[in-house]
Amino acid sequence: MCKTARQIPLGTQIGGGFRLIHYGLVVIHRNAIIGKNCTILHNVTIGKTHNGVPRIGDNVTIGANSVIIGPICIGNNVTIGAGSVVVKDVPDNVCVAGNPGRIISNNGLTAGRGY
Repeated sequence: MCKTARQIPLGTQIGGGFRLIHYGLVVIHRNAIIGKNCTILHNVTIGKTHNGVPRIGDNVTIGANSVIIGPICIGNNVTIGAGSVVVKDVPDNVCVAGNPGRIISNNGLTAGRGY
């Protein structure tokens, strides 16, 4: 039983300024890499597929109930909306939402379909 509702193995590479917001399960694979000043809300999974684990850039916010899996790179200054499932690389300075995750905003501009 996990008393803290957080499964973040000792030795996971996490940059300074890391914040967990709200009580709720957060699971991060031991080999995932999290950049500086990242914020994770409740019920988030950052996990592995048979090919690898995510690398998350600096200044990333991950919304509640989101899943980020596989050997993907999440760029810097990215916001991932609540309930998103991200399985593809995400460039810098965008907002991603949906299942599957897609870019909905790029530097404040509305984006087209997919990415």
